[in-house]
Amino acid sequence: MGVLKLEGSLAERDVPELVQLLHERRWTGLMTLSHAGIGKTITVQDGRLVFASSTSPDDRLGELLLRQGRISFKQYVEAGKAVVPGKRLGAILVEQGVLGPKDLVKAVVDHTQEIIYGAFLWTEGHYRLKPGLDSAESITLKMSTPDLILEGIRRIDAWSRVDRGVGGLLAVYARSADYEKILAQMTLSFEKLSLLTALNEPRTVEAICADSSLPDFEVCRTVWAFRVIGVLSRVDAAPAAPKPPVEDEGLGFVLAED
Repeated sequence: MGVLKLEGSLAERDVPELVQLLHERRWTGLMTLSHAGIGKTITVQDGRLVFASSTSPDDRLGELLLRQGRISFKQYVEAGKAVVPGKRLGAILVEQGVLGPKDLVKAVVDHTQEIIYGAFLWTEGHYRLKPGLDSAESITLKMSTPDLILEGIRRIDAWSRVDRGVGGLLAVYARSADYEKILAQMTLSFEKLSLLTALNEPRTVEAICADSSLPDFEVCRTVWAFRVIGVLSRVDAAPAAPKPPVEDEGLGFVLAED
């Protein structure tokens, strides 16, 4: 997937591909993404995304719990009043008896995932990588990076990105040589697993869509994710760049005469 630069543009390095590159390099450190005044900081350990935070008020833990109906409006307000430097909202909710310790662990994991998935929707902005970690979080995400990328891309509804990611109707894909090794790290539905098991020979996106019980949009998102993760490889030649139009001086002369 290319050279790993410590900072760059999200328009040039798509978030799914950036995450996969960190996974391949088994990189450890902090990845900071910024877009439209919002910053997301993601902790990466040996290529796995294990924790995330965001400066957006809508990305906070309390707001997530409120949206999910796991706390009431009153509980949200009362816990917020008790927040002080060095004491997180989650710990306060446990102290107040609103959440149990196991509920808090699940809430933090869900919170981390939602912040990361939100970043997959960004197509513009900036990323910065800071190698090394100064401290470790007590509650971390255990999800495999391939599963995380698959779900992150599943959240993308912009067809322009999906079409660009999959390469068009006539793009040809084949299973990668080590696809089974990567597959062992993933949890797939029967329908998505069937996309791989049925691909005994290189096939076009059109043929893959025709043979799947999934909607074509979902097939294309999945093929894109499989390409990023590395279980599928695109094997057709890249389309040739269009040639610039040749000026027809004779035609120009005729038109000028008219």
